Amino acid sequence: MKYTILVLFFITLPNTNSCANKNTISANKEKKNIQTPDKTKFYINALNGKDVSEEKLYIVFDKERGLVSGYSGCNTFSCKYNLNEDSISFGFPMTTKMYCEKKEALEQNFLKALIETKIKINKEDSLFLKTSDNTILFSGIKSED
Repeated sequence: MKYTILVLFFITLPNTNSCANKNTISANKEKKNIQTPDKTKFYINALNGKDVSEEKLYIVFDKERGLVSGYSGCNTFSCKYNLNEDSISFGFPMTTKMYCEKKEALEQNFLKALIETKIKINKEDSLFLKTSDNTILFSGIKSED
């Protein structure tokens, strides 16, 4: 019995920090990899013609995996995207599930506009996402991060 307890103790002891270490490594990796040649981050300064620069909304395009992620006002989101020259389409975004009463309308407008986006235009460090009839839904600026 004593040997069984000792064996279990030595098996579980090395594994107690593994989750914390993995989370720390993952968080550090995420911070470092936001702005790479395959990942480009844009801060959104206008949504449906309204200034939202104070809200700190952003979109990160991951070209390698064909994913977009970001912050939509209360929650973070991610979804797949398809880009063909200037034409772009987004899949249905998955979001975290926090409730922010004051930011609910902003977030709903953000996610609705994302789904309605059909055209992507990059000019220097600016991003414009538009509907098929050229109505600007999002405008943003490339992050220096």
